[in-house]
Amino acid sequence: MFSIRCLRFGIHQNPLITRNGFPFNSQRDFKVLCRMKMEPLKCGGGVRLAHGKGETESHGLLLIRWTKIAWSNMFGKYLLVTNVVGSGLLMVVGDVIAQEYEYRRGLRHQDRFDTDRMYRMFVAGALQGPLHHFVYNWMDRIMPARTTKNILKKILIDQLFMSPACIFIFFYSICYLERQTLEATNKELISKFPYVYLLDWMTWPAAQYLNFRYLDTKYRVTFVNVCTAVYNVLMSYMKHDFGIHLPLEGELVESSQMSFAPSNYTTSPETQKKV
Repeated sequence: MFSIRCLRFGIHQNPLITRNGFPFNSQRDFKVLCRMKMEPLKCGGGVRLAHGKGETESHGLLLIRWTKIAWSNMFGKYLLVTNVVGSGLLMVVGDVIAQEYEYRRGLRHQDRFDTDRMYRMFVAGALQGPLHHFVYNWMDRIMPARTTKNILKKILIDQLFMSPACIFIFFYSICYLERQTLEATNKELISKFPYVYLLDWMTWPAAQYLNFRYLDTKYRVTFVNVCTAVYNVLMSYMKHDFGIHLPLEGELVESSQMSFAPSNYTTSPETQKKV
């Protein structure tokens, strides 16, 4: 405003007013000044924009810009990393909810949260991330049209192949980290697979219809991970508190050593009576 007032009252009264050694010339110079880029003014160690607005607006614009850049990188250049890390983190979210439920119901008598169990759930979820990433990209590449026929085909592929594969990865990875033997893992999987697979059919077809019908390819795994955070509450409960407790590898070794111990170390019933 000060520059405009000077221009109104000073330039027309005194044509000898100069800027950078060149005289202003009536209305043409006024238009040039109006088009000049307004630079920020430094005031008291801070920065204040010349048009009178403070730092808050500039910081807000920078935050929005950085958010857009981070979002485009997450779901663009680093989509695989996003899908892998997101699968592991949201698996942990489901397990934390399950542990909180178990603690409040009195099913857990130890610490409130088991960090080792959370780590195992993260690994199991992260191992499923690449499978979801590449299979969903492949399905959208060979069936790009969002017709009802293609959506049903994708749901069948997901239920008949992807779901059993994810269940196998879930149980074998966690049982391996729990140091269970292969025989014990197979026994647990055979016992729980029908219940988990039935729950899978009751949950995922409707969710995957929305996924394949309305979302882009780059958001499919994230949508599945968000739904999995709720689904994994039941998965974690079935895995850890289903009522089937299997011995760890060390206990199996001890039991096998006791069963194959020499007979001379065992006492007969007659000697036990004498004692």
